[in-house]
Amino acid sequence: MSLVLYPDSESDEDDATGLLAAQASASTAKPALKRKRSDADQQSKSELPPLPAAFHDLYSTNARVSTSDDPSLHGGRKRAVPHVEGNWPSHVYLEWLPSQTESQDLYRLIEDVQATIERANNTRRKPLPVPDITPSLWSPLGAALPLHVSLSRTLQIKTNDRDAFLDSLKSSLWKAAVRSFHVHFSKLKWVPNFERNRWFLVLGIEKPVQDELNRLLDACNEAAWKCGHPGLYIGGIGDGPMEGNTSSTIARKRTKSSQRGTGNKTTRPDPVDRTDIFHVSIAWNLLEPDPEWLSLVRNIDVAGYAGLATTSFDVVKAKIGNVVNNIDLGNRQSALGTKGGVLGL
Repeated sequence: MSLVLYPDSESDEDDATGLLAAQASASTAKPALKRKRSDADQQSKSELPPLPAAFHDLYSTNARVSTSDDPSLHGGRKRAVPHVEGNWPSHVYLEWLPSQTESQDLYRLIEDVQATIERANNTRRKPLPVPDITPSLWSPLGAALPLHVSLSRTLQIKTNDRDAFLDSLKSSLWKAAVRSFHVHFSKLKWVPNFERNRWFLVLGIEKPVQDELNRLLDACNEAAWKCGHPGLYIGGIGDGPMEGNTSSTIARKRTKSSQRGTGNKTTRPDPVDRTDIFHVSIAWNLLEPDPEWLSLVRNIDVAGYAGLATTSFDVVKAKIGNVVNNIDLGNRQSALGTKGGVLGL
């Protein structure tokens, strides 16, 4: 939930202008990979209790500092889908809030990727461009950010269709009968968004014991199709980020029923194993890394970072506009519970 400034005098307007300028400056500032903290800072942070998970739902939407798409306010990033009045950008996902140990290992992994590329580049007779990697671990003000595994595209849901989509999603997840589960992280790689104007450094995920990720994705895609929206990881415009999202590989896997986003909303596509596509984005850069760097990161052993061995999921989150709805995994009662209120609780 964002705070909105309402200036009611000339002095207030000056104050508001200064605050907005400060927010814009903070949003463009990139966390340096070489952060130095004093022992006192580290000790004080370790003594603070972790924030409850619901706290992040309240502040899942950043403060808007411009009414138009201005990449300069977002580190050069461009909005993939233009904002349309009456449409609510929505996303279904699994959330991972790294612990302090996990955050430290993620940061160390990103540092090692940067250092490994720079060392390799120094041995080349003709140096290559080195990616300018931005971690996704903190907000512009330095607060820890939750990471996620996507279960839908960014869907544009109209105001009057929000309840119908949420009900359809809860019903599909209940039928999928997925309970809380663990995942193990495996390979590291870079994948682009569909427009290929941003590249993500991501952690791949091994296939869970009961194939929970594929089952959840099928349930979320079914709910999206029933409400006239495209599914995730089926190919087509806007489907990403995913490796090879412009290749014919995904197209060959699609069935006729999965190629449409509107049409027959009740036909379920044939199941496809998309384990190789599931991931958690930990950093990003604007320019496409050289093929040599794409191959290099694949050889970095994620197993050497003990804090990144495994994590668990017990809730599916559906963010509709600025409201986050939590759908517990495990039983019919929780899956069909009421949606979040004004604050998403």
